[in-house]
Amino acid sequence: MIRNLLLVFTLFSVILTDAFAQTAASPYSVFGIGMVSNKALIYNQNMGGLGISSGQPWILNNINPAMLPLNTFSTFDAGLYTEKRNISNSETSQSSTTGGLSYLTFGFPIKTYKWTMAMGLMPYSNVSYNVITSEALPNHPETTASYNYVGDGGLNQAYISSGWTLVKNLLYVGGRAAYTFGKVTNNTRISLSEIEYQNAEDTIGSYKTFEPTRYNRESSYSDFILEGGLYARKKIGKTTLVNLGFIYELGTNLNTHRTETIEVDDEQDPDRPESKILDNVKGKTSLPAKFGYGLSFTKEFHWTIGVDYYTRDWTKFSSDFGADQELAKSRELILGGEFTPDFTSVKSYFKRVNYQMGFYYNQTPIMINNENIDDFGINFGVSLPVGNASLFNLGFKFGQQGTTSDGLIKENYLKLNLGMTFNDRSFAWYRNLRKFD
Repeated sequence: MIRNLLLVFTLFSVILTDAFAQTAASPYSVFGIGMVSNKALIYNQNMGGLGISSGQPWILNNINPAMLPLNTFSTFDAGLYTEKRNISNSETSQSSTTGGLSYLTFGFPIKTYKWTMAMGLMPYSNVSYNVITSEALPNHPETTASYNYVGDGGLNQAYISSGWTLVKNLLYVGGRAAYTFGKVTNNTRISLSEIEYQNAEDTIGSYKTFEPTRYNRESSYSDFILEGGLYARKKIGKTTLVNLGFIYELGTNLNTHRTETIEVDDEQDPDRPESKILDNVKGKTSLPAKFGYGLSFTKEFHWTIGVDYYTRDWTKFSSDFGADQELAKSRELILGGEFTPDFTSVKSYFKRVNYQMGFYYNQTPIMINNENIDDFGINFGVSLPVGNASLFNLGFKFGQQGTTSDGLIKENYLKLNLGMTFNDRSFAWYRNLRKFD
């Protein structure tokens, strides 16, 4: 039964891979390489993204590879999402909705509680925006310039990770190698209109419109991103654990190919050739290192509460193609937990359900008018048992990014996550599993 469900869900997910790098439109994705995604699977997302030092044996930990040896099953996990964003400023607002595949991942123990590996495919960053502005030209108030900024694309990553037990029940280490690749397009369309005449009452008569000019930029990225992790645990009392975790994503220089063109939308000559500024020119885009720290407390198979903290110095972001965007340091704080009333209950299904909740605050690297753009919100959800060891994961996320003060933009968003975690020991080549003590 589980194998049949696995096959159906895999085929369904593959069909949706064209929507892999999509996200609801956000003007703030214009910065850097776009909005960087969280690696958390739905179970961890439901706790605000908590996971550097917390996890369960039947859920793959995609945040800290050092925790993989705790997984006792061969596990396939896939997630889907739909997201709605409402974007507003002091004058107007608009909404957008999208959805697609969140991730595909598969993990398997090579030697139970000693060595576990995982692999998968998921987004690394997303770019999606469409902004229109207009203003009168300086010293030429009779001429109005309209600008339409459009961006699309993002980076994906195919990864393999592994975790090893250094000291049983005490110390674990892990690593992750992700081949990161993708394309981002940024287009700017400029159109000019000029008042041809005005009457004595200063009432506008008519406009003369010039052919719009379009600036197109296409950037392709590829390279490996490496990450390491540590995890330590210690029993305090008979069933309670204190957990510590640390992850470090190395900074990297992404191979970048850039093409830039200028074209004129000439209705009289639609085949008018474009002018190339750059033609597949090679360069580098430098991404800064990322640090993560986690502390949690766990009563085994019953509850967990913890806190994670991330920091990344985006002032070190750079590109051979210029575009210095003056990014700032980012900081993220997560507080979350999960609870299972009675993991072994045979009388009540809902006592075996795992309930999760978490809060997050992210000081993003975006700074406009000397003001940081903050992102904060709440996650909650459930993991519903299916069969002997598999789970159906359901989660909700409510958040807000930015503000309408000082002429800035505020985004309110709602995200629904759906996923399946298939656990099966029949995939494994190991035998004689022993209870972890």
